[in-house]
Amino acid sequence: MVCKRRLFAFITLGVLVFLFTAMAPSASFADIQGKIEGAWIVSITGGPGTPPLPDWYSALATFIRGGALIQTITDPSIGTGHGQWVKVQSRDFAITTFLFQFDAAGNFLGTLKARATLTLNDKGDEFTSDKYLFEFFDPDGNLQTSGVGKAHGTRIQVEPLP
Repeated sequence: MVCKRRLFAFITLGVLVFLFTAMAPSASFADIQGKIEGAWIVSITGGPGTPPLPDWYSALATFIRGGALIQTITDPSIGTGHGQWVKVQSRDFAITTFLFQFDAAGNFLGTLKARATLTLNDKGDEFTSDKYLFEFFDPDGNLQTSGVGKAHGTRIQVEPLP
């Protein structure tokens, strides 16, 4: 009798664990709405003061909970960027990123500082910025040039294997 009770309790516990696991909410647009944390593919287009950019010019950006930001740009002369982000309104986020620039021989040319306000769409799966400010500083920290561009980001989604 005691064995049957233990077996019944074990089976009941297993069924409950399965049900709670199966019913647990998964990440959805509702979960990410108004949040920028995550990984993004970013297209960047030039504007006033920005040199012409090739069609393939883009970036990957990872926004980490707590305000850290890591960016990689498709420009081989610019290293990985590090920065910070902060929420300024319900769907607006201010960012500042620093990236090092090098010549073909690997010599340090200076620092690129990028600043923008990114605005998330209602679903939280895209952002835009119409004023993405770029400033290039020489190795001594002197401002050399600046420009304004635009950015459009698309959240990277998980694509399960078939």
